[in-house]
Amino acid sequence: MDARDMGDSFWLLKARPGEELLEALTAFLAEKRIYAGFLTGIGAAREAEIGHFDPREKSYHKEVYPGPVEIVSLNGNIARVEDGRPFVHAHAVLSLKDMSTRAGHLFRAVVDPTCEIVLRALPGTVERRMVAEVGLKLWQLP
Repeated sequence: MDARDMGDSFWLLKARPGEELLEALTAFLAEKRIYAGFLTGIGAAREAEIGHFDPREKSYHKEVYPGPVEIVSLNGNIARVEDGRPFVHAHAVLSLKDMSTRAGHLFRAVVDPTCEIVLRALPGTVERRMVAEVGLKLWQLP
């Protein structure tokens, strides 16, 4: 992942062809020790996996979309999980070959040819912890 520090805690990020987007983004965040922030982006992928959470079952229904797919909207936030690593919580809207769209929680996207992201790092840390009664890791705010 290529990155440019734009100052004032803004970063421009460009994923390379073949990179798994969330893995590359998480590695960048870990290197820079960013544990709070938000992001937006657009791009394309040769394959993507998104899902929808069912609160009654406390699980995700997931679908894999073989590409090419356009990432017409990518939005997310950044926190730190129990093991100290940064965690990207991202949702995406994907445009398929027939121009129909699918949207949901982004689990995986293999970039092709690129994904362009604007990241705003925030000072401090936001912790994300498992809330058993919900079945999700949620922000822990005072």
